[in-house]
Parts: sequence; C-alpha cells; structure tokens
Amino acid sequence: MLQGTGALARLLFVDLIGSVAWFPIWWYTTGIKRMIQWCLDGLNYRVRQYAFAVWIKNFFVPMYGQYDWQGRLISVFMRTVVLIGRAIALVAEALAYVFLVFVWALLPPLAFILALQNIMSGAFMSQVPRP
Repeated sequence: MLQGTGALARLLFVDLIGSVAWFPIWWYTTGIKRMIQWCLDGLNYRVRQYAFAVWIKNFFVPMYGQYDWQGRLISVFMRTVVLIGRAIALVAEALAYVFLVFVWALLPPLAFILALQNIMSGAFMSQVPRP
C-alpha cells in the first residue's frame, strides 16, 4: 500500500504539477522553435510548388512553339504576369505563417487572461454576497 501511495504522490506532485510548471518553458523554447521550423518547411514547400526557377529559366522561350515576334511578346508578358501573381501569393502565405507564429506566442497569456476573467466574473463570483 505504501508503494501505491508513493506512486500516486509522484504522479500528482512531480508529473502533473511538473508538467503544468514546465509547459510555458516548453511553449516558448522548443515549441516555438518547432512552430517556426514548421512554417519554414511550409514556405520551402510552396516555393518548390510555385517553381520560380522553371518559370525564370523558360522566361524567353516562346509558348506553344510560336517563334514569331508576337508569340514571343505574348509569352514574355504572360510569364511576367504569372511570376508576379505567384510572388504575391508567396508573400501572402509568408505573412500568414508570420501571423501563425504571433498567435502561437500570444495564445497562452491570452488564454490565461480570459480564464481569469471568466473566473472573476463568472458563476463563482455571482454566489459571493456583495456588501
């Protein structure tokens, strides 16, 4: 019985309370590092999917095999438009990833503040008599 009590005490005081106390340290060190790495991996994936190198390499190659000057002009114009559109999309995705990192950083304090507000103005405080 004494061994079970020791295991229970270890579970409550070391594992549970230790995990709660360690959470903010993990969140702002290892957690945010993993989040930033996930965002960078996502951006690298999108850069490969947009294939900027292929579009730039074939920038002056005429589309559809039309080697006259009109075909070349239309090809250069269309590739310029496509590259600009893909660059705008990549910047928008990068901004979304930056926003996610900021949300990651602000989430624990915001959750703590909202929990305190709920406790202070919730059903618990309505039971307390006011002078």
